[in-house]
Amino acid sequence: MRKIGQMLPAAIEQAEVLRIARAQAILRHWPEVVGPLLAERSWPDRFSKGTVWVAVQGSAWAQELRMMKDVILERLAKRAGDDGLFKDVRFGVRPPRKLEPEPPPPTPAPERQEDLSIREIAARRLANWKGPKA
Repeated sequence: MRKIGQMLPAAIEQAEVLRIARAQAILRHWPEVVGPLLAERSWPDRFSKGTVWVAVQGSAWAQELRMMKDVILERLAKRAGDDGLFKDVRFGVRPPRKLEPEPPPPTPAPERQEDLSIREIAARRLANWKGPKA
């Protein structure tokens, strides 16, 4: 069995691995390529052999992006500085990305009894008192 340290240099030298890394770096700027409105409804799903696969929330938005395909390819090529990196863009309807849920709002810390006076503590306990147990 070969160690990763022996395999990694060979993998990095492969042209396709470098192309994928360059493409991924450019695709992080998807909102700047398609604009904020379309970026809210689409995202680059993967890159393979010059093709960008884009997930879209609905068929109407996929059609809108298909009509912009040439413009998108032109903008990607301009960002890459290479006309051969991005050859095609494909659009497919997928469920929306699962965003990380927003954390719940912080709950106020319960009052510590040390902050209350003896009178306030006694009043609270009496208010909750159910009477003597029989």
